[in-house]
Amino acid sequence: MGILNWLAKLLGGGQLEPQLACPSGQASAVGTPELKENEEKTMSTTSSAQAFHNNLVGPVMRAGDLAMAVIEAAKIDNPGKEVFVEDKRAYIRIHTEHEMVLHRETIEDELGRPFKMNDLEVDLSSFAGQIESGDNSIRFYFTKKM
Repeated sequence: MGILNWLAKLLGGGQLEPQLACPSGQASAVGTPELKENEEKTMSTTSSAQAFHNNLVGPVMRAGDLAMAVIEAAKIDNPGKEVFVEDKRAYIRIHTEHEMVLHRETIEDELGRPFKMNDLEVDLSSFAGQIESGDNSIRFYFTKKM
């Protein structure tokens, strides 16, 4: 029930037609918008695919050389895990399930130059999961499973 209809019933009248302030006088032809209750229920329900997606952890980085090195380091430093990469042009999502560890030495090898772990923060737009950072490694993890 819309707010206007509720007010009309509260004040003792019947159904009210919404009126918009319109100089052309065509506002009276506008009807009430239909509410999509089923859509709201569908959006709040979590499917198994969404739950799996919620278990993915890792960095979201600005596209560039460092992001490419992190992708390769993620594959090397996390053996046996599938590394998911979503290239959105301006940024790149790099994820694995439940835990991802990146070592400074591996990133240095992939970049071909010295690298400090705190330099990762410059290109790190966001991340999924929790983060634990040190001088020689960074860990993305998620303690609860969906």
